[in-house]
Amino acid sequence: MRKGFSLFAAVLVTAFLIALTISTVITITLGADALPLKELRNDLFLGLFIACVQLIWVGSDKSNRTYIVRTIVHFIILITGCTLLMIWFGWLPPSEWIVWYYAGFIAFYIIIWLVCWNVNRKKWKAMNEKLQEFKRENRE
Repeated sequence: MRKGFSLFAAVLVTAFLIALTISTVITITLGADALPLKELRNDLFLGLFIACVQLIWVGSDKSNRTYIVRTIVHFIILITGCTLLMIWFGWLPPSEWIVWYYAGFIAFYIIIWLVCWNVNRKKWKAMNEKLQEFKRENRE
């Protein structure tokens, strides 16, 4: 439970700061003097949503057979929710930009997934090596 909360907090802070950075850059680019309070609220909602969706990943079955299923479910919920939130916030007008949004979203998701998979693969390998060593010691 503690690990889940720790991950939730880390994802919340990271997602909020990324959304806040993007909002600030867009606000400055558009020539506004300050970031509207509404944008802070939107950034927080987006961060909360992303952190909650991450709990699905952490709380689900961790067997290798379901790794792809967890990824697909996580991706579908994340892209659907983020799209709806961004349209509701007025960040994503429904137009030709949605194609670029989806392309960027998918590209970033794949990159992040590959990094996480590589980290997990190394952990799995180390764990399997320890398990093999334990089995050898217990056979003797």
